Amino acid sequence: MQRLSFTFIGVLLVFLIVFGVATPTYAAGNAKNAVNTAEKPRWEAGALLAAFHSPLYPAAAETQEKLLPVPFLIYRGERLRVGEDGVIKAMAVEKPRFKVDLSLGAAFNANSDDASARKGMPDLDFIFEVGPEVSFMLANSDSSETWLNLQFRKVFSTDFSSIEDRGYIFQPELAYQGNNLFIDNSSFKFTLSPLFATNKTHQYFYQVDEQYSTTERPFYHANGGYLGTEMSLVNRFKVRDDVMIFVSTKLGFYQGASNEDSPLFKKDFNYSIGLGIKWTLFQSNKASLF
Repeated sequence: MQRLSFTFIGVLLVFLIVFGVATPTYAAGNAKNAVNTAEKPRWEAGALLAAFHSPLYPAAAETQEKLLPVPFLIYRGERLRVGEDGVIKAMAVEKPRFKVDLSLGAAFNANSDDASARKGMPDLDFIFEVGPEVSFMLANSDSSETWLNLQFRKVFSTDFSSIEDRGYIFQPELAYQGNNLFIDNSSFKFTLSPLFATNKTHQYFYQVDEQYSTTERPFYHANGGYLGTEMSLVNRFKVRDDVMIFVSTKLGFYQGASNEDSPLFKKDFNYSIGLGIKWTLFQSNKASLF
């Protein structure tokens, strides 16, 4: 039973990483008519191939590349949304200008030997996050919406044999979303969000315990506080009815972070790039009403 549960966590992490970048969130209510006017099927399934270039961890000097071929499932129900609006959405409250739902997040693992500052230290495991999200619509028009999303998530790490508590993250996010930014038949989402985290989260990335200290990497005790600010842009381009391409970019600004004096904190600026293609193979004949 334990092996099955960790297998499920592994699959969920892949979906979180891929769909967290590949699919910008579009709210119900006014967004359904203003931002995305085309009717969508109640459910669809198919294959997705995604490639990513990203830093090993926030403020790291080194980067890594990942290629993920995965199946996908999207379900658009009244209260439960899977695979499109943030992987899994359990809508507790949803009004045209206000939402309360579930916020999820994830990050790739990293081999410490790939980072010069972390050589000889434990590897960084997969990260996953879960918690509530409260959203307020600030403005909307026939083709765009602006939202304030207040996200508070519990952070965990896992190597698929155990799960470790890594504290909490608070992420207030300003999101602007609309259609046809660069070309017709496309949609986009732009976000700007500072991140604040508790001691355990910062310690996971930036603390150096005595047993891992060296002349070049002295002992360092990390504290909670400001982690950095992220800015992202995701574009989705519909090539044909069953094929969609996405391009994502994310910039990380870490100057002034609580632990910029850590010997593991190497760069004030990071960037990530993602590219993928989604191919729908099966879908419902019944359109979603939500």
